[in-house]
This record gives sequence, C-alpha cells and structure tokens, in this order.
Amino acid sequence: MHRGDLLTDTTTIASQAPRGATLVIYHSAVMAYLSPAQRVLFGRKVAETGAVWLSNEAPGVLPGSAKASRVRSEFVLVRDGRDVLAYTDPHGSWVEWAG
Repeated sequence: MHRGDLLTDTTTIASQAPRGATLVIYHSAVMAYLSPAQRVLFGRKVAETGAVWLSNEAPGVLPGSAKASRVRSEFVLVRDGRDVLAYTDPHGSWVEWAG
C-alpha cells in the first residue's frame, strides 16, 4: 500500500513492483471525487502500467456500471474500467459475484 496522488504518482509507484509479479491497483470510492476527464486519464495511466485495475465504486461512476447495480446502496466491483465482476457492500462487509 502506498500513499500518493493517483494522477501523478501511479506510474512511478507501479514501476516499483517486482518483475514477473501481477500488479493489482485497487481502490474504493475514489473515482467519484475526480472529474470524468480525470477518470479517463487515470484509466490510461493504469493501462500503461499493465496492472489489473479493480475499482469498487458507486454505480455509474465508471462507464458500463450504471445498469449493473440492482439496488441503490450497493457498489460495483469493476475490472479494468469496464468488466463488472461483483456487487459489493460499500464498506466491504459482503461481495456477490456477478454472472
């Protein structure tokens, strides 16, 4: 776990991962604080690292996640900014895998 600015530090921090490791960048309830343009920029930065990106956000924060949620109070776990993997409690107390 590292502290930093996700728009300026992600690439540098990701470059410190051991070679051959599967790098996973995970966050929860962060993207809503960014503008849509900043969300796109962050997605590009993560893609450049080759990491697996897991995002746990409210429905609609990332493209393709608005229709995924079934109830208002649940979050959506999304892989690489597009693939809905699960429905989740915003505070992590439960996960229900999609599909």
